[in-house]
Amino acid sequence: MSELPDIGRGLPLEFGPPQLDSYSRFVSRAKQVLPLIAFGLLVLIAIWPRLDVRFDRFGVIPKLDPRLAHDLRMLNARYTGIDRENRPFVLTADAAEQFSNDVNDLIGLEGPKADMSTQNGGWFEASAYTGTYQPQSKTLDMFGNVALFADRGDEFHTDSARVDLVHNTAQGDEHVTGQGPFGHVEAAGFRVLDRGATIIFTGHTDLLLEPNPKQKAAR
Repeated sequence: MSELPDIGRGLPLEFGPPQLDSYSRFVSRAKQVLPLIAFGLLVLIAIWPRLDVRFDRFGVIPKLDPRLAHDLRMLNARYTGIDRENRPFVLTADAAEQFSNDVNDLIGLEGPKADMSTQNGGWFEASAYTGTYQPQSKTLDMFGNVALFADRGDEFHTDSARVDLVHNTAQGDEHVTGQGPFGHVEAAGFRVLDRGATIIFTGHTDLLLEPNPKQKAAR
């Protein structure tokens, strides 16, 4: 039996390039996917302003001023202490801010109000529009619409005053007006000693005394 000649022996077999088939499939899928991606980007660009507003409205993390991070701010602040005779005093404010750069730990106050009680059960009160407090010396400086009240009916008004919570004193060097059971007074300054028990007016002073109600009744 004769053998057939091996025509393909030694020659490589060729079946078509697989790289071209993969590339063709990639191009075909890209033609389908890329238009969808482009359409999605256009939609996102169109609705992004509304999403930005919504994120700002319902954002969980608030925007903080970095300058405020160095200072400690507290609302409805309250400080308590005792004077040199172990009598209590209370200092309150609508807001308090402690300045970290100040060596004396100076505290700025909005709407400060100091309440002090006397040994006989009386009280003395000082309030103002703004002020500063030094915890080390327990000194309160008050500015703007300063008002001083005592339980016996005394009332004084001035533009600035310093209250020493340790020694139970207050003083001011600006024009002061006041009234009480004694009458009416205007002066260039004042000194309050022992939580209102003694009041000294300084500079030019105009005093209008009123008779005691008991003396009126006796007449």
